[in-house]
Amino acid sequence: MEIAARFEHKFLIDDARRAELLARFADRLRPDTAGSTDGRYPVVSLYCDTPDRRCHWEAWRGVPSRRKLRVRIYGTRDGIIPAATFVEVKHRDGRAGAKRRVRLPLADACALVGGADVTSPDPADERILAEIRRMVAEDGYAPACVIRYDRCAYRFCDAHGTEQLRVTFDQGIVARFDRLRPVVDDEGGDLRVVPRDAAIMEVKGSTSVPYELAAYLGAAGLHPRPFSKYSASIGLLAETPARLS
Repeated sequence: MEIAARFEHKFLIDDARRAELLARFADRLRPDTAGSTDGRYPVVSLYCDTPDRRCHWEAWRGVPSRRKLRVRIYGTRDGIIPAATFVEVKHRDGRAGAKRRVRLPLADACALVGGADVTSPDPADERILAEIRRMVAEDGYAPACVIRYDRCAYRFCDAHGTEQLRVTFDQGIVARFDRLRPVVDDEGGDLRVVPRDAAIMEVKGSTSVPYELAAYLGAAGLHPRPFSKYSASIGLLAETPARLS
């Protein structure tokens, strides 16, 4: 499955400003109940990279056209939010981005990015699977890092209830560079990527940010900034040399 090109703006926001934003747009922000009833769900990602850390350095340098490969796991251990696993190629080209992904069992997803010849029962997935196989076999992508966080997702709607864009808050972001076989609702991270009282807010859509939201963010001093959870984790790893052994 391919998700159409869209923009994606990221903000580092503390708990107080987040509460203010949610209160200001209480009539416009509707929890995305694809997760829990309040829009909250855990996300676990197995990020892949090349031996020379191509993904990290391309994100750090702001290379206009770049790809990243990851396994993304949704769901809770108790099954209240059903588990689902996708292998994803996220492709950024300038300011626009697209995501191509295949849903697979968790064991198959990990095997695929580990170099196994995994197939899908859906022939429509073959083009994406072929791209993933090339990234692994020819470019050297392999599991590199596990990142886990809690996401609160909202739909930003107009006065008629029509969704205009998506707003998410990722908090409790933790990472690890060992034990690269993640599980559903994995909690084994030991590197804290953002402060406890902060979150990464992402504003995503296919057209533009509604004026009233853009004006509020500007007046509040909230400005978009490049941010890669994986690259930030690499930076933390570099600050703790003992973890390299």
